[in-house]
Amino acid sequence: MHIVRQGKGGKGGKGGKGDKGDAPPGGAGRPRSSVAAALLALLVAAPLGAAQGYDVLVSLSADDTLPSGPVRDEDLVFQAPGAVAHVAWPSETLSLMAGDGGTGNWPTFTDIDAVSETGGTTADEGLYISLASNEAGFLDGDILRGGDGNFTVWLPESAFVGITGATDGNVDVDAFQLDADGTILFSFGDNEDSAFLSSDGSGTVKDGDILILPFGAPSASILYTETEVNAMVTLALDSSSTITTTDTLSLARDPVNGAVLFTVQSPTADDATVFSTVGGGSIVPGHAEADFGFVGAPEIDALSVAVSHFPATTVSAPNPPEGGSVTVMLADAEPGVPHLVLASLGVVDPKPMMPGWGGFILKHDTLLNVCWGQALSLSIVPGATGLGSLVASLPAGLPPTDVVIQVVAPPASGPARASNPVLLQLAQ
Repeated sequence: MHIVRQGKGGKGGKGGKGDKGDAPPGGAGRPRSSVAAALLALLVAAPLGAAQGYDVLVSLSADDTLPSGPVRDEDLVFQAPGAVAHVAWPSETLSLMAGDGGTGNWPTFTDIDAVSETGGTTADEGLYISLASNEAGFLDGDILRGGDGNFTVWLPESAFVGITGATDGNVDVDAFQLDADGTILFSFGDNEDSAFLSSDGSGTVKDGDILILPFGAPSASILYTETEVNAMVTLALDSSSTITTTDTLSLARDPVNGAVLFTVQSPTADDATVFSTVGGGSIVPGHAEADFGFVGAPEIDALSVAVSHFPATTVSAPNPPEGGSVTVMLADAEPGVPHLVLASLGVVDPKPMMPGWGGFILKHDTLLNVCWGQALSLSIVPGATGLGSLVASLPAGLPPTDVVIQVVAPPASGPARASNPVLLQLAQ
């Protein structure tokens, strides 16, 4: 690649629900002990009652824009309390995590509908997601887990049918939280008739209900009804009249006090506000809709407390043409520290450990050797806000090539750190 210039990153409707599908056979998995250890560490670091904030990871139900650039509904966005958000897990990272199975065809999910991040040896190992529609061989009621170069079904849609007694045999999971002890919180994308659960109406689970499945329990129960969620949102927004929400869109667990965090679809300007069950209903400080910095009127339909922290790498386009250019952008990077933009034609496993993403995944091949040789020109020095970018041009006549990019910050004030890996499909 020929480097054109280097500089700082520039500034830059509501979605529908997914289709249902038939449920596959299969059993439910359970988190490894590392999941519990990661979340318990958060609780130890933040004692109950402490006045302490936390970062969140969200996805939107429709595309929007942040000052740093566009946000797609298939991206995962990171936000620190009261700070403007930025994309941390772009679609190009999730495609790489999904794997191509040796075919060269990388899945691109159309919408992330639920997320729970628990941490792992590498960040991808602790990411659980659900999709808004049936695609890439997965169902909208499946919970997928990353790691080992692909997404696999961790908890199938059929398990949710069984634990809720859904009589039509298929459900859409659009909110999911995995606790340290294996407890699951979830909500559905549509009202479901049930053989044994009743919410505000007999024999019905509403899409605004919050359900709970304790570890090892044979069936779920309703933790909060849609009516109770309405009351919490009404109180949180100090509304003189009852606010009737139309769906509970996402769920998470407050690592400080153990409260349930949630977002809703509602007739208000707070569809991207994170609510808490604290005090009978409240807004989480620093995570109101206005705090995120979205330009439009967004709706958060996936939420997790953020566990992994790394220099967030995004690209201007997933498939730049031959003879064109591509911009590699950094956020949440160490100000003033050179960050090296490296690339290879493949990934390696096992991954050498490196803080940040947790591992250096690039394969030691000819392309990586070239990048090391041009390290000074392939570097980004982030500004005071942690933002930076590098623009490179692609040669004319470049054949279709899949390239993996990962940014590395050499040791400066602390240990070396690796960014999230990003898939680039050149000239395709």
